[in-house]
Amino acid sequence: MTLSRRKLLASAPATAALIVLPGCQMNGGVVDVRKFGAKGDAAADDSGAIRAAVATLRSGDTLYFPRGTYRFAQRWPPGGAAIVITGVSDAGIEFDLGAELLMDNLDPVAKTGTSHGLLVHGPASRISLRRVKIRWAGHAKRSLGDGIRVVGYPAGAAPPMGWSGPPAPVDGIALSDCVVRASPQAGVVMLGVSGITVAGLRVADSGADGLHFNACRRAEIDDYTAVDTGDDGMALVTYFAPWFSFDSTAHTFSFPSLTDWSNADFTIGHVSVIGSRANGVRIAGANRITIRRLRVVGVRSGSAVMIDSAQPGTDVGWNYVASRAVRVDDVTATNCDTGIHLLARPSGPADRRFTDFDVHVDHAALDDCDNWSVRAESLTAHKVRGLRLENFTISSTSTTGGNGGVGIDKADGISLSNISIRHTRPVIVFTAIQAGQLAVDHLNVAIGPPGQRTASTTDGVSVEGSDGVINGSALG
Repeated sequence: MTLSRRKLLASAPATAALIVLPGCQMNGGVVDVRKFGAKGDAAADDSGAIRAAVATLRSGDTLYFPRGTYRFAQRWPPGGAAIVITGVSDAGIEFDLGAELLMDNLDPVAKTGTSHGLLVHGPASRISLRRVKIRWAGHAKRSLGDGIRVVGYPAGAAPPMGWSGPPAPVDGIALSDCVVRASPQAGVVMLGVSGITVAGLRVADSGADGLHFNACRRAEIDDYTAVDTGDDGMALVTYFAPWFSFDSTAHTFSFPSLTDWSNADFTIGHVSVIGSRANGVRIAGANRITIRRLRVVGVRSGSAVMIDSAQPGTDVGWNYVASRAVRVDDVTATNCDTGIHLLARPSGPADRRFTDFDVHVDHAALDDCDNWSVRAESLTAHKVRGLRLENFTISSTSTTGGNGGVGIDKADGISLSNISIRHTRPVIVFTAIQAGQLAVDHLNVAIGPPGQRTASTTDGVSVEGSDGVINGSALG
């Protein structure tokens, strides 16, 4: 069975019964899963004991897992997850340093997932996840099963088309020192959530994205590592639709333009992505994003940083508008297919929602990118706009694709300052095609092996059908 990217983001069927946890007065109790019969010996099926413990959780309580490996073997559990939290506030889930939830409920024939690990479903507020560690047994195909999934609602708006039932917001989600391994789908997914804090997260060997956000706002993320994820290491994606809408199958929100819920007001720092099967970080339909200290290594099928748009009518199955107020500072990309990629996919009549970005990248070291180190392009005649690059060092030995250099194609108003490109072979490393109002200040190109390199900006530079300035020389 072939599943689309959006289908893979779907949760359990909406008709599944949730474990509803009615709110009550805070009591600060500790709900220990051992007291409900959980063994934690990696052999016994602790599914019933875990569900019984969760059913007693009230606002103010903490669900506690002492040291041990807790095997959850029930397939298609009620609520769609081993642990389902909803209708509570000021509650926590805490794992001992030696505790782990082992998801052993794959379909034995298809090797596909049958539930998520932990699901927080609105309404819920001020939920803390501390040292939560979830691992899937076996080798699942990419399928249902996020490690941690949080589903809320964009507050302050009328119900979107496709939504059923009352609004169910989620506010105040805090993850600290959590680990997800080998999830059939994403490591951590948050949809329609506000007030997010992530302080220490490790995701490895996920079937889809490592850390995925859709229609969220106000997030602080620090110390996140993704290793060998099946899709993007981290994705901030809010979809486009002609009106505010909700996809009941994929459980995703869409907007006609950028809003305060378009993954807005994110501060992200100390992120490492190693060996993802798509992009290191993907930003699509996002608003007011700041990323500092990003390291991406070995992304062979995508970009270290992909910032893209897609208008309806293009050849992709999902759509999103151009992101704005995106600031990325201190990027290291090593051994990737592409380093920084700004990609517009406009279609039909000109619509600046899909072409006009606002992206500023400062201080980047891009080494051994095979295709492009920097690429800014539109796939149609409608030009992409809004990229500023400063203080880049680029080194490459590639002679394929873009030679690991800088390429600008069908773009207006692209600004580059203090760009140093070093290449061991006599190839084109800077190219501009149909680039209007191009501004390049202090471009240094060095071609050849060490000790025999030249330092002329004319070596390795190709400009066609463009106008602007490179190092004070007029083009056009």
